Amino acid sequence: MSALCISEMLEQRFDAAALSALARKQSAVPLRRAGALTELAIIGVAACLAGKPDRSTIVLWGSSTGAREAGIRVVADVVIARESPFPFDFLATQPILAAPLLQRSFPCIESALYQPWAGNAELCWQRMRTLAAIFLQAGRHVRALCGQVEPGENEHIGRWQVLED
Repeated sequence: MSALCISEMLEQRFDAAALSALARKQSAVPLRRAGALTELAIIGVAACLAGKPDRSTIVLWGSSTGAREAGIRVVADVVIARESPFPFDFLATQPILAAPLLQRSFPCIESALYQPWAGNAELCWQRMRTLAAIFLQAGRHVRALCGQVEPGENEHIGRWQVLED
């Protein structure tokens, strides 16, 4: 294996309307009840892969609060607003649902792994980069996309890096 190349950090910021519109434009499949976590993942992956050749890719991504906040919003709709959620609202908050959408939209993605983030963000990034390097060194993939996605109330943020050998 040659030396590992790590790209500069790509940071993306969107309001809710822009995020949803861009995610639907970037996705090759309908995003029926996709939440901000999935939308941020699709947009980040699309930006990382833009203009790059199809090569075996793994996506490693995480969020410190995204899945929890999405789940809380669904519960609040039921308890506080007394609205009945649609049958799949809670499932749409689950980050694992992004994997099949990513793989269908970007055929070069062979694996996708969500990691919850807790504690020091730099340690989480180091853990993710180390895991990506292990996958690349083992020859399972030739490119890894590492991302942190953080849905917010007014602004949604994604940070991404590409690792290649």
